[in-house]
Amino acid sequence: MTTNAPHIHAGIMTKIASGDKDALAQLYRTLSPRLFGIILRMVRRRDWAEEILHDTFIQIWQSATYYDEQRSEPQIWLSHIARNRAIDYLRKHENRCCSVDDITEAEEGFQAPLAEEDSHLEARRLQHCLENLPPEQRQSIALAYYRGLSQTEIALSLSQPEGTVKSWIRRALTHLRECVGL
Repeated sequence: MTTNAPHIHAGIMTKIASGDKDALAQLYRTLSPRLFGIILRMVRRRDWAEEILHDTFIQIWQSATYYDEQRSEPQIWLSHIARNRAIDYLRKHENRCCSVDDITEAEEGFQAPLAEEDSHLEARRLQHCLENLPPEQRQSIALAYYRGLSQTEIALSLSQPEGTVKSWIRRALTHLRECVGL
């Protein structure tokens, strides 16, 4: 599958790790729309997403020395930082955020977190793949993605055995990988 998403080279992470502020600014210009899209999809509030994006880039600046290009592509590593910051924020503000009912309603509009216009086709393909999941798998993925819930927490939320939820998520991820061609 081809993508027009910006490619970040591992070299920029090396520059950021050595304290190069221009490299961080370049990374921000290139990747902030995509990271903002990921965060916004998770927290569903623009003001929170802006705050989390800011925190994400502070963490990137502080953690760049830990990046290992042998373990993952820069975009994947950076996306994980953004998701983890969003999860931390949601957990910290849990009483002010979405309920499981909100997630159930939101999963109907569940779409790929790609903010760039060039990735529209990729997002549509992922949306199609999500729509073809059985409802329990789609809901489990939505709870994990929107709320950052662990499999144990999803099992409790859905009143299902943890093993069942693990199977749903594993099957859903397998289907999504095959469907989008990864």
